[in-house]
Amino acid sequence: MSKAALLDEVRRRRDELFELCGRLIRIPTENPPGDTRALVAFVADHLKTHGIESTIHAPKPDMPNLVATLGAGRRRNLVLSGHLDEFPAGDGWTFPPFAGTLADGKIMGRGAGDMKAGLAVALFLVTLLRRRDVELDGRVTLAFASDEETGGRWGTEWLLANVPEVRGDACLIGESSGTWSIGIGEKGVLWLRLTASGVSGHSAYGQGVSAVGKILRALEEITAFAGTRARTRAEIVDVMRRQRALVERRWGPGTGRMADRLTLSVGTLRGGGQVNLIPARSEAEVDLRLPPGMSVRTLESQIRRRLKSRRLGDVEITVTNRCDPHVTSPRDPLIGALVDSGGAVLGTKPLPVIRLGYTDGRFFRREGIPTAVYGPRVHRMGGPDEYVEQDEVMQVALVHLGAMLDYLGGR
Repeated sequence: MSKAALLDEVRRRRDELFELCGRLIRIPTENPPGDTRALVAFVADHLKTHGIESTIHAPKPDMPNLVATLGAGRRRNLVLSGHLDEFPAGDGWTFPPFAGTLADGKIMGRGAGDMKAGLAVALFLVTLLRRRDVELDGRVTLAFASDEETGGRWGTEWLLANVPEVRGDACLIGESSGTWSIGIGEKGVLWLRLTASGVSGHSAYGQGVSAVGKILRALEEITAFAGTRARTRAEIVDVMRRQRALVERRWGPGTGRMADRLTLSVGTLRGGGQVNLIPARSEAEVDLRLPPGMSVRTLESQIRRRLKSRRLGDVEITVTNRCDPHVTSPRDPLIGALVDSGGAVLGTKPLPVIRLGYTDGRFFRREGIPTAVYGPRVHRMGGPDEYVEQDEVMQVALVHLGAMLDYLGGR
């Protein structure tokens, strides 16, 4: 079949794609606890029905990962990555969170956009290629992982370290992005836990040392790093410049300039137990997001030196999460294929952007594997009444298919 004929078939079978997404939503995979066994069993059976064998890798028994490969070409191996888990449903829904309802042009339910729709697109396209015996000049590898919502240690990070076929030539992730943008990079992350000890005493007499006071002074020093910019490649500077105005409209006020500078948030602050006692212990947690060109270890060292120079060296710093910022070149063949395919489907070429939050794509980019994130916009992610628009899911499927065929070649 020609590329045009395959795209037309996807359009004709749109209801099948939407129903597949609904079926995935109907299998809860809330994390915590992160149990994805039922969903992995469904995916494995679905692939087997279409003549595709899969392997299960479960470093943690209740968090299995699934890998399957289509094609035997020696050229390129394109990995379609996705995560199986989702946020807990929580309260406040106006419809059942796991009904997978298809209505009013929407696909509704917990995980609809984060990321059951992306999984459905990957499954649908791989089985379509198998059904039509498309001869690829390369391979497509599905890498569906657990544990994304709680860090990825037992999911994508584990797969890259232990399953060779997951270390492909490029990676495409159907995580939510909105069809207007292609995520080619993500800011880095550094989470710090600050702990301070003091000397308790009656506050009226002032005979003590406030641990809360130490933490507040330490936070003031760390906050001074906010807004720091870093040198990076000219092509990445150009990407961040181009995305500013559009990102501001799409992601909210103030977001347009966040990609190229350090931002931070004090997420927790604890200390004391009684208003008239000087607190002997205090703790805070800080979330820092690093722009491309900035090193996590360098920033950590700078923060430690600054606190020491301000006589706050006894404030203990523990790193609870770290990952450098990584960006795929906008000139990479996969990015070019997505831009061109998006232009053909949408009429307007999607824009390569640096994402402010991170996905499992950080693990692939860290290993030097070019990675793109392209999926439908998710409405109300993490809250009640999550949904995606059916038209956007269809557009993503068409863009993915066109890019896959262009990237891999074949007939």
